[in-house]
Amino acid sequence: MNAAAAAGHPVSATQLERWRQHGLLPRPRVDYMGRAGTRTEYPPGTEELVLSLARHAGPRRGVDDLALMAFFDGAPVPESALKLALARVYFTSRFSQEDEVAKVAASVPQEWRGELTPQYEEAEAEARLDLERGGRAIRQLRINLRRVPELSRAPRAEVDERLLGVLTGLNLPELPEDDLAFMADLEAALTLDSDVESNDPFPVWEMAAINHASQMARREETSPEERLDRLVHASMDELDALRHEVRTALDQTWTRATGGREDQAHLDRPRTARGAGSTLVEWMSAKLAHPPGSSLSDRYFIESLADLRLRCFIATARRMSDGTATGEGRAEFIARTTGATGKAPAAMTGVVPTAFTPCRDGTSAGTTGL
Repeated sequence: MNAAAAAGHPVSATQLERWRQHGLLPRPRVDYMGRAGTRTEYPPGTEELVLSLARHAGPRRGVDDLALMAFFDGAPVPESALKLALARVYFTSRFSQEDEVAKVAASVPQEWRGELTPQYEEAEAEARLDLERGGRAIRQLRINLRRVPELSRAPRAEVDERLLGVLTGLNLPELPEDDLAFMADLEAALTLDSDVESNDPFPVWEMAAINHASQMARREETSPEERLDRLVHASMDELDALRHEVRTALDQTWTRATGGREDQAHLDRPRTARGAGSTLVEWMSAKLAHPPGSSLSDRYFIESLADLRLRCFIATARRMSDGTATGEGRAEFIARTTGATGKAPAAMTGVVPTAFTPCRDGTSAGTTGL
């Protein structure tokens, strides 16, 4: 209490006891020394933990928020409280996302259903959610697509149809790089030749690189139970190492987003701390899908973006030699890839796990993504 007050974040004895009851603070060891009374001894790091909790405490900040903010602040949060917070924030987020994707997929007109693979339908549902949510990256992608000559003066609905195709391709288990029409739109949307001194391309590159990192990884089936088991049995050393990787990646993202004006992400807000916590749990599985020794902070931006650049370059060279037309919308894509039969060609019918889609029936796919 004295240390917290001296740091300008006073806490009461009642508050400390409440944190102890929720497992955020360890209980002290009390030694009875006969006539000399008792001696109270707190575990090492307790003062640092109290200072961090006091600094982040505030209205509408729950126990899980405090645990995650203190953890990413570097404080020694008790293992049980930390793992409970990580599990609750991760699985709540994943099941919520799954429900939203299912609702969007269910809204697809009946006449469109079954014409493409389930993987495509799910990827498109996720893309529609991205479009609905908007944001800086989506706005910039829309602007970039107007670089395509036939879209420069096209209605927004037509641009959004093409943008939906780009987002869908990035959400698929594998990048459809043999689809040169898609690759033409992807290259225009990403503007990989953009002036790096401008901040505009970075949100777009960040979004594309994160999605493509999943496509670069080895794919394997996972389930919510397996992920929970991996979290439960993780050592604190493992969690600390992952914290460092996640923190490094978020700091790099923040540096790019601010044009170098700030070099540390603000994880002292519940929303950003929850996002970081979800990423940490995701990366516990992602590390198994990427090459041993990989730096996930590099894998999810530098290496992924470089791979996208190479694939776009190859597709451009193929288009130039083949004289292939540029992009298309969903209707044109279905017509071109299904033909008169209304069925997807054999090359598109393989069952491939979709990245990060935990299901309540115990089946989940993929081990990469953010």
